[in-house]
Amino acid sequence: MRATFDARAAAHELVRCARDGDPDGLVETLYAVVEQGDPVGDHVRPVLAELNRVSATAVHDRAAPVTSDTLFGVDLRDEDDQRLDVDELSPPTRAAVRALLAELNDEPDDVVFQLDLAVREMDRTIGLATVRQTLIMTVGLLVWSEA
Repeated sequence: MRATFDARAAAHELVRCARDGDPDGLVETLYAVVEQGDPVGDHVRPVLAELNRVSATAVHDRAAPVTSDTLFGVDLRDEDDQRLDVDELSPPTRAAVRALLAELNDEPDDVVFQLDLAVREMDRTIGLATVRQTLIMTVGLLVWSEA
């Protein structure tokens, strides 16, 4: 009998593994997320939601004070430090970025909508890639917020 899946714990374990340089734990946790069953998105979605909450908290902590007039945006760059339009991202990654922006800008209905888009018709390969990209973003924002 499989233990109940705890998406919040899985998201925090992913962050811990990434930050501690634990590749075995990272791979094990990533696969645990996408191997929970079908549809894959049902288990990936709450992990993405928790990573977004962690990211938004890190940004809000660093940007404090945040007021109702504060508006957040993103400056996306490729590996050559060239500007990247959000529409150039894969659909799940694009939706995950937009979900983070919605979280940052206190738009809960848009968070739900974007997370639903991120996991729509998701298979295991896309699930792994989307969680990995969101994790990279989360860890980067945590490191930035602590600097």
